[in-house]
Amino acid sequence: MKKILITAPLRQDVDIFEAYQEGLDRLEVPEGFTVDRYFLVNDCKEVVSHIHDAEFDITETGENYEKTHNDHLWSLELMLKMGEMRNRTIRKAMEGGYDYWFSVDTDIVLDPWTLYHLLEADKDIVSEIFWTQGPNGNYWCNAWDEDQYSAPHEEWKKPGLYEVGMTGACTLVKRAVFEAGVDYSRIKNIHRALRGEDRHFCVRAACAGFGMWIDTHCPAKHLYTRRLYEEYMAERR
Repeated sequence: MKKILITAPLRQDVDIFEAYQEGLDRLEVPEGFTVDRYFLVNDCKEVVSHIHDAEFDITETGENYEKTHNDHLWSLELMLKMGEMRNRTIRKAMEGGYDYWFSVDTDIVLDPWTLYHLLEADKDIVSEIFWTQGPNGNYWCNAWDEDQYSAPHEEWKKPGLYEVGMTGACTLVKRAVFEAGVDYSRIKNIHRALRGEDRHFCVRAACAGFGMWIDTHCPAKHLYTRRLYEEYMAERR
């Protein structure tokens, strides 16, 4: 049996986390695979009583994290802390003998067939796509070609598997990637040129010879703001 660890740093509104967790509950797991969950709860103890079917640890970074009605306010220091926490979840997967590390941010609701498509892709690093409307009204997704961000391709709206330059937030990674030394540690000489722990991971992966891919068969829901959460719940009803 191949082992998958679904994991994420957890600092989230309780109701959004419950929607996220319900998505995990509905996941179809292919034959020959087992799935466990592990969360690193960060400055968010109120959510602990709502966690089920998962192992978790509690940490406190003390970093201020704010959301507005249509955006998240990320400081450089908070991004660095996120990288450190993601590395802790990687160590958990490695020490537990997992074959795959599946990092799914806690404001994402997965389609039940996500794992089937990601595993079928058989790539070292592959994400499931999600689309989000930003404060400027434009839509962005969790994949791009280069630099801090670049415009997504129209073809990514069609079901398929596409090679990309960078990705994150909903990413399945094979153990071999971490065995090669790839992780979310910051790269000092591009510390400010590329902001965000996902960029540092992707640069490290590319330098180690790993390609990155985006699957678009089962787009996830991104409950990025309170408005998007309310719209999602209205659709569910």
